[in-house]
Amino acid sequence: MFRTSAIWFAGLLAAALAAFWPSYLSQLPAGSFYLHLHAATMTLWCLLLIAQPLLVRQRRPLHRALGRASYALVPVIGVASILLAHSRLTALDEAALAAEGKYVYLPLAAIALFLFAYAMAVRHRRSAPLHARFMVATGLTLIDPVVARLFHFYLPPLPHDLLYQVAGYGLTLAVLAWLIWRERGARAGGTAFPLLLAVFGGVYLLWFTFGQSLVWMAFVGWFRQLPLT
Repeated sequence: MFRTSAIWFAGLLAAALAAFWPSYLSQLPAGSFYLHLHAATMTLWCLLLIAQPLLVRQRRPLHRALGRASYALVPVIGVASILLAHSRLTALDEAALAAEGKYVYLPLAAIALFLFAYAMAVRHRRSAPLHARFMVATGLTLIDPVVARLFHFYLPPLPHDLLYQVAGYGLTLAVLAWLIWRERGARAGGTAFPLLLAVFGGVYLLWFTFGQSLVWMAFVGWFRQLPLT
């Protein structure tokens, strides 16, 4: 089933282009260095997710070469994501920080889940069933930012901001639940998606609880003061 994942990730990339068109793509070349770096590296990752399932059987040496290249790309993705989040925080004045600072949870949670899934894929690189499933999960972290923006830019406003994450997070968890159900009879790799559902679900739940707390805002203030950008 994962050899056809290229089709799904191509669709997700197309959705991402629509989602980021109003606020980013249509404004090019405007935008900070951190924003451009983040956009470029995540686009490369999407292309890798499309290419790898197509190459795994017919062009295995190229598949492995791209896999090794990911060892360089993923750290850049992580650093770019953190620097972008930090630069956006430092651009806020005190009033805006109080109102919007909590939202830094969303990109930081997304990159944490991305790195977790990738680390698990690398750890299980000699087990094709587990490796493939964890690599698929790296792409699932894109669903929330894409869905939230599609809702925001193309649909009537929702009555509460938290509902945008209900939509994005809910769809991500629904995809994981569907994958668990679809491969319920699988003889190998069956532990990956239940683990991912638990981890993703826990991180998402924290947004609606811990992410709304004063403790989280204290962390935001500390993170903003770091000399990163």
